[in-house]
Order: sequence, then C-alpha cells, then structure tokens
Amino acid sequence: MSVHDLYRLTASEALQRIRSDQITVEEYARSLLKRIESRDSQVQAWAYLDPNLVLSEARALDAVPRDKRGPLHGVAIAVKDNYYTKGINNQKLA
Repeated sequence: MSVHDLYRLTASEALQRIRSDQITVEEYARSLLKRIESRDSQVQAWAYLDPNLVLSEARALDAVPRDKRGPLHGVAIAVKDNYYTKGINNQKLA
C-alpha cells in the first residue's frame, strides 16, 4: 500500500503500523487530508477543517517518545461540529 492510500486503513491497521514504525502519524494524516480534499465537495462532511493544524498535531504526536504514547496514539477521529472544541471558533460554524 502506498502512502497515498493510507486512508483506506482501519483504525486497528493504522494503529498497528504506527506502533511498528511502518508509517508516521504525519503520513497517515496527509493521506486522510488528501482523501478529504478529493471527496468533500461531493460529501460535504466537514464544516471546519484546518489541515495545517492537523499536520502540526501529527508531527507533535510523532515526536512523543514511545513510552509516553497512549493506546490510541495517532488514530484519527472526527469531532461532530456541534461539540465545542478548544481552539476551534465554533461561532464560524453556526
């Protein structure tokens, strides 16, 4: 599987590959962002998405020492737009 197709991984598969250093969190995030970019004009699932923030957070996760990583380290999630989220201007979403 190429780095461009990492978005196809299940959460368990992505987690296993991140844990075994087969992929980085940043590579995984870049693949997810590319997929969102290619499909969101049809799907319209995202009210707010900051790719720069996603990549910055992914790089920060890659820098976390292995012994400090949690059980879901690097697994991507989406947060529903009606949840207030620290650092996100929810007023822009209304």
